Amino acid sequence: MKRDYVKQYLETITSNLQKILDEQRGMISKCAKVIADRIEEDGLIYVFGSGGHSNMMAEEMFHRAGGLACISPVFVDSIRIPHVPLGERSPGIVPYVFDHYKIGKGDVLILVNAYGINPVTIESALEAQKRGVKVIAVTSTEYAERLPKDFPGRHASGKNLHDMFEHVLLTYVPYGDAIIKMEGVESGIGSYSTYANAFICNSLVVEVSALLAEKGIEPPVINSINVVEGMTKNQKLYDRYRPRIMWL
Repeated sequence: MKRDYVKQYLETITSNLQKILDEQRGMISKCAKVIADRIEEDGLIYVFGSGGHSNMMAEEMFHRAGGLACISPVFVDSIRIPHVPLGERSPGIVPYVFDHYKIGKGDVLILVNAYGINPVTIESALEAQKRGVKVIAVTSTEYAERLPKDFPGRHASGKNLHDMFEHVLLTYVPYGDAIIKMEGVESGIGSYSTYANAFICNSLVVEVSALLAEKGIEPPVINSINVVEGMTKNQKLYDRYRPRIMWL
C-alpha cells in the first residue's frame, strides 16, 4: 500500500503544534502580558524575523486581518530571502537597523529566528539588551544544541538566542527543519518552522486581545479591507498609528 506522506505531514505538524500548546501555554500568557502592557502604554510592538524564512513573521503580523494595528515590522532587505541568502551571517548592520526604526528603551521586540544562532539574530539580542529593549524570543533549541560553537553560521560569541532572555517561546523546530523522511529520498522533505512561528505569533495576538478586553480596553485589531465597512473601521487605527509605523 502506498504511504500517504501528505497525511503524515499534517499529523506531524498537528502533533508539534499541540506540543507547543501543552508545554508553552504558560509562557505564551507571560509574553502576552508584556505586549498588552506596552499597548496599554500606547507603545508599538516591533517584530523582526532575523534571517531566512523567519522574516515572514514580520509580514505575518503586520496589517493582518484579525491582527494588531500597533505592530511595526522590521524589514531589512539584505537579509530577506529574495536578496542575499547568507545576509543573516553578515555582522554590523543591527545598530543601524535599530536606529532606523527608533527601537529603544522600554520598547517590546518580538525576535523570531528558527535557529537562534546567526550573527544578525545574536547581534539583535545583544543590541536589545544594551538599549533596554524587552525581547520576546521565538526560537528552537535543537540547532543551537547540535551545532558546534565554531559553525560558520554562528555569531562569533557562540551565544544561543534561547539562553539570552526571560521570555522565550520554543517552536520545537527539528534539526534540518524538514519533518518527512521519504523512501528513496536522501534529504528530509516538508518544512515545519513557518507553521510553528505563525502559530505562536498569532497565539500571542489572541491572548493579548483577551487580556486587553478583560481590562475593558478595545484591542487595536485590524479588519479585513475586503469586507463591508472594513476600511472604515480601520481608518481610526490608521490615524493613530501611521505617524509612527513607516510601513502602515
